Amino acid sequence: FGEHLTAHMTPEWSSQYIEYEYMKELLEQALAEAPVMINNGDNRLRKQFFREVDVSFFQYCEKQATKISTFFAEKLAEKAHIDLEPFHTSTKVTELIRDIESIFTDSFESGNRAEAMKRLRVPPLDEKKSPMVAFRFGLFVGMLCLLLPALFAFTTQLNRSQSNKPLAWREALLLYRSTFLIIIQIIFAGINIYGWSSSGVNHILIFEIDPRHHLTYQRILEIGTALFVLWFLSFIGFILASYFDHYPFIQPLILVVVLILFVINPIPIFYREARYWFLRKLARVFSSPFHPVGFTDFWLGDQLTSLELVFFDLESFFCFYISNRAWWSTDLTSPATNHGTFCTGWSEILLQTILLMLPSWFRFAQCIRRYRDTKHAFPHLVNAGKYASGFFVVITNSLRRATIKKYAHKETANPFLFLWIIVSIIGTVYKLTWDLKMDWGFFDKKAGTNKYLREQLVYSSKIYYYVAIVENILFRFAWTINIFIHFHEYSAEYADLIGFCFGIVEIFRRFIWNFFRLENEHLNNCGQFRAVRDISISPMSTGIDYGLIDYKLRKQPGIRARNRIVPKETIIEEDNTSITDVSTRDEIDNDPKPFAHDLIPMHNNTIVDDVNKIDKQLKDTSSADLHSLIPQDESDLSNGIVKV
Repeated sequence: FGEHLTAHMTPEWSSQYIEYEYMKELLEQALAEAPVMINNGDNRLRKQFFREVDVSFFQYCEKQATKISTFFAEKLAEKAHIDLEPFHTSTKVTELIRDIESIFTDSFESGNRAEAMKRLRVPPLDEKKSPMVAFRFGLFVGMLCLLLPALFAFTTQLNRSQSNKPLAWREALLLYRSTFLIIIQIIFAGINIYGWSSSGVNHILIFEIDPRHHLTYQRILEIGTALFVLWFLSFIGFILASYFDHYPFIQPLILVVVLILFVINPIPIFYREARYWFLRKLARVFSSPFHPVGFTDFWLGDQLTSLELVFFDLESFFCFYISNRAWWSTDLTSPATNHGTFCTGWSEILLQTILLMLPSWFRFAQCIRRYRDTKHAFPHLVNAGKYASGFFVVITNSLRRATIKKYAHKETANPFLFLWIIVSIIGTVYKLTWDLKMDWGFFDKKAGTNKYLREQLVYSSKIYYYVAIVENILFRFAWTINIFIHFHEYSAEYADLIGFCFGIVEIFRRFIWNFFRLENEHLNNCGQFRAVRDISISPMSTGIDYGLIDYKLRKQPGIRARNRIVPKETIIEEDNTSITDVSTRDEIDNDPKPFAHDLIPMHNNTIVDDVNKIDKQLKDTSSADLHSLIPQDESDLSNGIVKV
């Protein structure tokens, strides 16, 4: 019963359901605390205990029954009230929809209603699984299962080349760790989407993705595992090339070039629409102050803040291949000397600092833009302060690293060390508080039985939430290990490897964060990113904007002229394009037939008559009739907007 209840629960009404799991806990607790039964003895205390338990338990059951009955009574009363309203009893909209469906079926699908409905109606949220995608995903996973032990074997056995030269493991780590982190985050994103879909979190609506054309979690996992196979092959190629003294550093460069070409490839293969949608969203993040911020923009910006190590490695990657000529040599023992302008000394520290600050700058600029658009100081300016604290952490940490040699004789005398620790603690507490309270909505006063959480929960077990809280606290303070490294020179030799581990920890923390951030947005629209749609029911104009119809027919993949082929888009964006010439608009309104002849192929002459018939039906509908569709009760209407 518990599994059935959880599977069929409506998340928005979760607080109105019976507290089945909690009631089971009450009974289990009573059994655990009950006095021990004495065989052939006096068990009056045990009987008295269970009588008290029965009273308290059935009182709780009565409260649950009252809550459920009250909720159902309220819903039935609402339904009875709505059923009598004109906007519910009127069939005019239904008739218009039916007429349009018939016209589209007869004219564009040759009477095949099933095919017409596939194009007209939005598909359900449960995504169809592709057998071929599942096969390729399984194939790539199988290849990874073979490549992982192969990489381990090569790493342990081929420590030196044939000429007895040591392999450049440190350089390999710096060149390969960024691509590893990016691919891991792609795989985690696929798992996130699977978790949202299976739990009923409507990520399609939240991200404003086209319900008909988007990547499923299977396809994203397929992409991630395929790129992971390339990464393993490249790293194994690096080891073998190092062993045979044959230009090993070409391997990571080729890998990066292949990844870039995969993303920008203009050929309509490998999910081009999705790749270009991603590039457009990424461009919006990079130019954050100049565009209104949507949920996808903000979410993608947060993902970039977890990839700070990738931005940091950009400096070493370009300096290695541009300024360091030794990478083209087969002599792996030659020193890696960088002679570029931004590759040594303070200029190197400055460039690394700027690159590290970029992700926080993107989110800071987005928060400022949201404040400009909404004029709400809270939460946008407060959120901007959170990312501004990241600037100070990066700056003080860079100063600490730049002055390590200066204070090598007495490390505790370095003022930037303690300044960095203080700023980092403040920034970490700031971010942690925002994660738990604002992003996840936890510690809500109305949480009820969901102690320390919130009133409504989507995921099946509360344990997930408590574990996530502990995990977020621990991983947020993982940076404190750097303090230990600062005072131990032996550990400092492994700083690059430890930094790589920090990068993996941060990406895993973001992976967990994504689950609860989307859940909170789904339930509460906490970011006000239009997860709740506002649909106007104000009286509509009887004039038809044929320019807009023409634009929609030629642009959107759902309905388009057969004589014009338009590639499907991953995201359908609303556009207010219409005919601006007043004289042209008046001519079309007075006589739509010439316009319809130009818009629709000539062999479909019946469509013109159907368009004219619908136009006449709309014009015959008086404003009084349209006004009758609007509920007159102010309790049902707020400023002409019904929230769905």
